[in-house]
Amino acid sequence: PNTDEDRQERAQKKKKSKAGKGILTVLGFIVVAVVVFLVTIKLVQPDFKLTQLIPESVSQSIDEKLSGKTTEAPVTETTTVIETTTEPEIKLESAEYLPIEQFKLENGKKGNDMGNILEGGKVGTDQSYIYHIVDGRGIYRFEPYSESYARVYQTEHKLSSLNLKGDYIYFVDETDSVLYRMKKGSGKPEKLSNKARKAVVYDNRVYFETTHNSIKTINLEKLKAKELYATDNEIELIGISLKGVFFTEKSDNGMINYITVDTKKELGARIFRQPSEDGEIVSPVLENGYLYFFEKQNGAEYNLCRQKYGAKEAVTLIKNVTCFNHVIAHNNRLFYAELDGETFKMMELNMNSDSVKTMLTAKNVGVDNELTIQHGGEYDFIIGRKKPDGDKVYSASSMYTGSANIMRFKEGAWSYK
Repeated sequence: PNTDEDRQERAQKKKKSKAGKGILTVLGFIVVAVVVFLVTIKLVQPDFKLTQLIPESVSQSIDEKLSGKTTEAPVTETTTVIETTTEPEIKLESAEYLPIEQFKLENGKKGNDMGNILEGGKVGTDQSYIYHIVDGRGIYRFEPYSESYARVYQTEHKLSSLNLKGDYIYFVDETDSVLYRMKKGSGKPEKLSNKARKAVVYDNRVYFETTHNSIKTINLEKLKAKELYATDNEIELIGISLKGVFFTEKSDNGMINYITVDTKKELGARIFRQPSEDGEIVSPVLENGYLYFFEKQNGAEYNLCRQKYGAKEAVTLIKNVTCFNHVIAHNNRLFYAELDGETFKMMELNMNSDSVKTMLTAKNVGVDNELTIQHGGEYDFIIGRKKPDGDKVYSASSMYTGSANIMRFKEGAWSYK
């Protein structure tokens, strides 16, 4: 019994006995500590529940097992938030500078002066004859040397945008909003486009604005229309160059934007002048690289100004003007309207000498008149009404005979009476 093996076995049993006693002693201390802790809590907070010490998920699992029940995962209502983004304001690139060579329009390739078109486009010339529109009657051809005339197209509709180019007459039928061209001498117009409102011809293209506030062009050789610009805002064609078209657009906040688009649509829409407030700039016309307009001064007066394309400053031509008819620029002469009391005058400003003279007059005219001016080569015209629903005026005079020698068109005939 006292062998080495027996002594080694008895020593191992004593170690295990001591270890077991140590573990039991530690567990005893833990149990006593827990009991003391729980008793203390109950004394301090009698309403305390022991389940609060158990995690919620574990407690729920225990309750379900004890009750024999199971629960499905709770359905959580979710609200989908749709993020809306505001479209960024489109900031057009600047075209405030363009080579002046782009504005060298040749008179022989023009269908009409831009000022004539913006004033209604009732008169034009092909250097041999003067053509003029009489609403309700059609288009007439006037021969300056003999002062003979004949009707070349008959219609009861209202016409505008008269252009003469090559063998063709171009015009817009405002009653039907149709752009036509008609071979001279045929009397049979050919439809080019619907929804047309104002058009000008240069070389082999016609540029026009539509009744749907877009700018279009037609290649007169291919007769294919191309839309250059479209908007929901009000626009007005004001000029062209060798490579593009220029127009104004009235934005929703009342500001007037000055925009150009190139015919090939390679550069897109660009601004060519800083925007102006509505009413600050009136009746703009872009002709041969110069912008003509009426600019509001500090008071209620307006000055007639000219601004070279790309220049920062404008030059005042006439101060305190009395009419806002679009001006007509032709060969360094500027034609504009003036109301002197009750006398409506068509004036000519020689931009080389600054001399001014009266070309044609109409009397007993009100401030609310509906008169327009037209320049047709040798002859100048005043057309419209002296007052709304008032007397009509359709008169002309030659630059060689003076403003007192006036022809009047009545009942389909010209007369000096």
